[in-house]
Amino acid sequence: MKRFALRETVVGLSLLASLPALAAGVHQHGLPEAAVVVEGESLTVSFRAPLMDILGTEQPPADAAARVRYEDRLKQVSEPLPSEAAECRLNHATRSTVASLFPDVDAHDHDHDHDHDHDHDHDHDHDHDHGHHVDVEAEWTFQCRSPGELTRITLPFLDTFSGLTTEVVLLLPQGQGALRLAPGDTRIPLE
Repeated sequence: MKRFALRETVVGLSLLASLPALAAGVHQHGLPEAAVVVEGESLTVSFRAPLMDILGTEQPPADAAARVRYEDRLKQVSEPLPSEAAECRLNHATRSTVASLFPDVDAHDHDHDHDHDHDHDHDHDHDHDHGHHVDVEAEWTFQCRSPGELTRITLPFLDTFSGLTTEVVLLLPQGQGALRLAPGDTRIPLE
């Protein structure tokens, strides 16, 4: 029950932080969001960014080679680094994959320009709506032996995606807060 309450709080704050964008009806490229929650010995870091900011496109992969390139790029959204003195150990991690972002990719992984002369009906019973906006999401849960020593979290992958400004929501034992990491900043201060 405690984990559910923690997750609900993170989701609520993430939604609250994104209200201006929702009100304007925009999908803001270049403005990912992160949340850091410290509760007891548990540390949860979540990250969400428009797919365009991570892959440079929102289109599904056209072939197997593109699928490999996409997956390699998504893997660069790597594990955060808590302060070493806090002695945190990763318990669980989830990250968007090509399959989760484009669930119908495998179903469409065939050549629509078949190389034969007979005519046939090639209808699909589902839509080809690939013009929607998609977000990459990741979440990491750590168990920290000395949570009082958490002074920062480093998001090393922000170096890779250096043109991004990141909105951060903090839920810490000492209170709640928010900050903005400028492009190139990778450290979230927790003090």
